[in-house]
Amino acid sequence: MSIPGKSMKIGGWNYHVGDVGEGDKVVMLVHGMPDDGSCWKYQVPALVNAGYRCIVPDTLGYGRTDRPVEVEHYKVEKIIGHMFEIIEKLGLKDINLVGHDWGSAITWPMLMQKPELFRKYCSLSVGHLGCVFGQAHDMTQERGTPERMLESVKTNWFTYHHTQAGMEELYMTNDFKYFDLFFCSHPEKEAVKNAIKETGRIEWLNYDIANPMVMDYLATAKDPNVYPNVKVPVMVIYPEQDMFLWPTQAIDTPSRVDAECRIEFIQGGHWSMLDHPDDVNVRMLDWFGSESYDVRANVMEA
Repeated sequence: MSIPGKSMKIGGWNYHVGDVGEGDKVVMLVHGMPDDGSCWKYQVPALVNAGYRCIVPDTLGYGRTDRPVEVEHYKVEKIIGHMFEIIEKLGLKDINLVGHDWGSAITWPMLMQKPELFRKYCSLSVGHLGCVFGQAHDMTQERGTPERMLESVKTNWFTYHHTQAGMEELYMTNDFKYFDLFFCSHPEKEAVKNAIKETGRIEWLNYDIANPMVMDYLATAKDPNVYPNVKVPVMVIYPEQDMFLWPTQAIDTPSRVDAECRIEFIQGGHWSMLDHPDDVNVRMLDWFGSESYDVRANVMEA
């Protein structure tokens, strides 16, 4: 079930946007694949109890939001535009932003494009996108190794898998046997399967089809700063048992943040907000509740 909220016309689509809590302190949480906004069900009560208003959209293709079948609607630039439209229509500002998985692929660029809208950012599992994709090309003396390149590319194998014909049928055949193996670490995979059974389709595969990851590797090969440094304070929470992302892309992230940056390692798998919610909540509340400071060295002019 999606987080309680309202229906909004966004980008011409009917979007469900969870809206819980009151006040000027705002947290916007953007889910990833294969979830909807309900994946934040353990974070929203903790944040509301701490005095935050929580905005939790079901992104296109998920939950109670429209689920078009055409691939072109899932271009990441369009989804980012939908998130900004929600912010504008709700009149939000000074936002604490949260992303996970594909939600981080959506929210990192939001920081780059309109940093003035955001107070702080928390990404679960996913480091700065320049680290995620740039690691395959990094030829600096201390980082440029074939092992680091392979660490990046081989861990992303499933995104290529998702672009292939027959993937939707493969996930659903034999009563979702392949799906169960692939998503073995998902704490609520039965709920995900039930959502798929509602339409008999897997619309969220369109995110990987519409945004082939090889294009991100190509873009960073041509321009290492295609994903520029961000100026918003950042915390990355990296779960040590994550099957889909690797630790160095999180560890390298402070080099791409021109503000305070924390990297927090916790126990748990890729869906740490579900399998280790207390660890996530403690860090998120501490991060959003603290004042930002500049950790970079300052040199006074003589």
